[in-house]
Amino acid sequence: MNDLYTFFERKINMMKRLHINQAMATLILLFLVQPVFGQVNDQAYLKSNPTEAIRGLIDEITSTTVVIRVNGTPRTLAANQIFRIQFANAPADLLQAAAAYRRGQFNEAKTGLQGINLGEIQDKWVKEEIAFMLASIDAKSALAGEGDKNAAGTLLIGFINDFANSFHQFEAVELFADLAFSVGQFQTAGEYYQRMVNSPWPEMQTYGRLRLAHAIAGQGQFGEALTQYEAVAKNDATTPELRAIVAEAQAGRARCLGETGKAAEGIAAVEKIIADNDPKTQKKLYAQAYNAQGVCYRKNNQNKDAILAFLHTHLIFNQDPDAHAESLYHLTQLWEAESKADRASSTKTLLQQKYAGTFWENKLRNQ
Repeated sequence: MNDLYTFFERKINMMKRLHINQAMATLILLFLVQPVFGQVNDQAYLKSNPTEAIRGLIDEITSTTVVIRVNGTPRTLAANQIFRIQFANAPADLLQAAAAYRRGQFNEAKTGLQGINLGEIQDKWVKEEIAFMLASIDAKSALAGEGDKNAAGTLLIGFINDFANSFHQFEAVELFADLAFSVGQFQTAGEYYQRMVNSPWPEMQTYGRLRLAHAIAGQGQFGEALTQYEAVAKNDATTPELRAIVAEAQAGRARCLGETGKAAEGIAAVEKIIADNDPKTQKKLYAQAYNAQGVCYRKNNQNKDAILAFLHTHLIFNQDPDAHAESLYHLTQLWEAESKADRASSTKTLLQQKYAGTFWENKLRNQ
């Protein structure tokens, strides 16, 4: 009986040791695998598929590429194709602020970012992300008329200089150029749009050249601007984005035709733009087209037709701040020329109240 008891006791002890060894092996395996799982936390989202993450360990970030290791294999992503990156070490406050930022809730995003203790952030890419979001929030708010453009520009140029290798670099460059353009610093704007022209991506090169043409036209160099617009307009528009760029270049070309003594040709060009595009989905384009038409009519001493053109922008296609401000500038002068003092005064007041500090408001005030 004792021998039987001893036999079963040995069996039980062996089973216990076996379970303990299995448990230890499992723990060791989990310990060894955990770093690998922990590394597969960076998430990159592309503009072409913004809801599906590319998961892996990010090895390198430059202004033009992001290298992410997926299942041990490096994959290079073009910076201009990245919608966003969610870093593994990002604090919860940053993730919440980033979500608000994507929804356009800039005040909420900024409040969340300001609550982060940067001294506790060790990951340099997370710090860059916070710096970019703070700078771009101020810039986008200022461009929408809700903030100090000069202060926003100072913050943004600080990011551009301090984080030259950020994958946000070209996005920041474009924002800064847009800020400079909006306050009439056309030469500075042109210098930064030129950086976009020098980028490695054809689509950004084309859009940068369009914006560069705008900046050159802003400096009154309409002959040179016309050359730039025509270069953009010659592109084979194979995508909706490129078609929009080409159409905008055609509107800029029409303006320059008017400014260089070819008003009739410019008017005809605008009529084709209006006929070939959709006013419901291309409001910014139509604002630029009608402003170009108004400029051509003014150059041709057709004030009443010019008023009708600028009224289209003012009353219908007023969503773009710069285009709307321009239409108010011209309408103020045209109403005065037509002895409509009350209307001139009301449009001038609206320009001063809604677009104070912009190029067009400053230009009217200094005349």
